[in-house]
Amino acid sequence: MAQAGVVTTTTTPGRLRRIRYSFGSLGWRRAVQETVTGRRPYDPADDHSFDAQHGTDTAGSVEPEHLGITDDTVRDQAILYLPSPLRVTRWMLDNVGVEPTERTFVDLGCGKGRVLLTAAQRPFRRVVGIEISDQLASIAATNAERYIGPPPRRAGIDVVTADVTTVDLPETDLLIHAYHPFGTDILAGVLTRLEASLTAAPRRVTFAYLVYTHAVPDVLATFARFDWLRVTRYEQSVRGHYNWLFLEH
Repeated sequence: MAQAGVVTTTTTPGRLRRIRYSFGSLGWRRAVQETVTGRRPYDPADDHSFDAQHGTDTAGSVEPEHLGITDDTVRDQAILYLPSPLRVTRWMLDNVGVEPTERTFVDLGCGKGRVLLTAAQRPFRRVVGIEISDQLASIAATNAERYIGPPPRRAGIDVVTADVTTVDLPETDLLIHAYHPFGTDILAGVLTRLEASLTAAPRRVTFAYLVYTHAVPDVLATFARFDWLRVTRYEQSVRGHYNWLFLEH
């Protein structure tokens, strides 16, 4: 285990920066509604626009008890499936600061695969989704086969049904994405295994971790246990539903 690291770049952004980020990642209509009304008028579970355009099934939400996870400990660490808003994912891909042709994109807890399909519109070396639920992994694989452009797919997609703490990630430079899919015990397990892998096969790793505000302290405390990772950027939305932590190795 790495010695405890020091995380120093997570001061809550000022309101103007939060508004600017919300407009960029949510679009002006949703950002105005959240900023002016203080409400969250948009529910990604009910947004079927991506599926209507691409012939897929990524909408809806699934509670952990319905994911078919038989291990009680793992199920207790699982967080419900909820698709990432398309604009939020695209904002991340535009602002994470990596060259897709040099990276493999990995989505931890990929669910039904909307993020995989969005990432595959960029020329990554490969796009890999890891999902413990057989049910969701099967849907994600089917979505990868059914996807209808535009935009066209520019990267191949692999969906792996596995526990993220036991799977070996590709031995290439990585962009790892997660939409807070599990508790911090599992996150620590992922980082411990990745640390050992990086010792055997050194490579560049960037994390893009999407998380809501009240979970940020626990997530940060977990990342801080691994001093080979450093936080490079933190963006917080007006209502705190779509906050990005960017970390680098």
